[in-house]
Amino acid sequence: MRSSNCARTLVASAWMALVTTVAAPSWAIDSDAQAFFAQGRQLRGEGRCTDAILAFRRAFDLYPQGLGALRNIAECEEELGQFASARVSWWSLRRAALQSNEPKYEGWETDAESAYKRLESKVARLTVHLKGEGQAQAELNIDGRPLDPRLLGVEIERDVGPHQLTLTYGGAAPVVRHIELTAGEREAVTLDIPRPVAVTQTPTVKKPGGDEDEPAKGSKAMRIAGIAAMSVGGASAVGAVVSVLLRNAALGEIEETCPDYQGCNPSLESTESRGRTAATLVNVFGAVAIVGVGVGVPLFVLGSRSSSPSAPSAPSSPKSPKAASSLPQLRVGVGPIGGGWAAQIGGKF
Repeated sequence: MRSSNCARTLVASAWMALVTTVAAPSWAIDSDAQAFFAQGRQLRGEGRCTDAILAFRRAFDLYPQGLGALRNIAECEEELGQFASARVSWWSLRRAALQSNEPKYEGWETDAESAYKRLESKVARLTVHLKGEGQAQAELNIDGRPLDPRLLGVEIERDVGPHQLTLTYGGAAPVVRHIELTAGEREAVTLDIPRPVAVTQTPTVKKPGGDEDEPAKGSKAMRIAGIAAMSVGGASAVGAVVSVLLRNAALGEIEETCPDYQGCNPSLESTESRGRTAATLVNVFGAVAIVGVGVGVPLFVLGSRSSSPSAPSAPSSPKSPKAASSLPQLRVGVGPIGGGWAAQIGGKF
């Protein structure tokens, strides 16, 4: 008995749920669509049709059976002078009203068709032609949106106002044209595809001794670089020597005042600091001197040799002992001097 009662209760609940669902109004299915529709009506009442269109489109996307949003879109576009867009929206409303079974939309298809015909004389029309080679690879954008190639040379409807035509054809820069359409105007535009620019090779005028001047320029640059490097190295070497003298002077002062380095006068701290700074400078100047002289001397010698005139001779093997012995040989190192370090350079040229 209890199971029979439970079964009847479940059947009754399911039937009530089905009846409630069927009886519910279709527009109440999506509360968000209702909210957007109400927002659009408020914005339109305030004269803000541009913002109202966005709200009506959200409502229509959420609930396509609500044709009131689509009708408000068409009316707002017409108020804004967007006659081409309004004709599209009116025609979409006509098609949707013919397919709808809602009694409240009865006769809307007639209103939509009348509005579509009424705007025919106000809408602006544009025809775009392309001229030149490479039309198969060309692409035309109108206001940032690509145009179907099948519509080239065909009259298309566009809203009044400014428009930008951008033609890309594979060249470096696109062809851009700005136009202004007015109500009822028929505009024909022809865009020329630029021809490919032929690359012409400019004959090179050989200067007297041009090929022979290049090694001379390179040799001069090597000599200048060598002189600059040796100058930096020489200045650093002088700095290293001065630093060595300062270090030795500080060390001598400390040894004279405090031979055993114990219980020294605190006034010697500045002397000790000066000695440590001088020792650090010895290392820095010594390293810069080694690099500067070590790089500058070979550059200067090689630059001087390349610039000196020489008689033509038979080519010799790269592995020839004579050729190898003719190259400059340079030895660079460091060695102790006066309690510090100094650069030592030697070589055979």
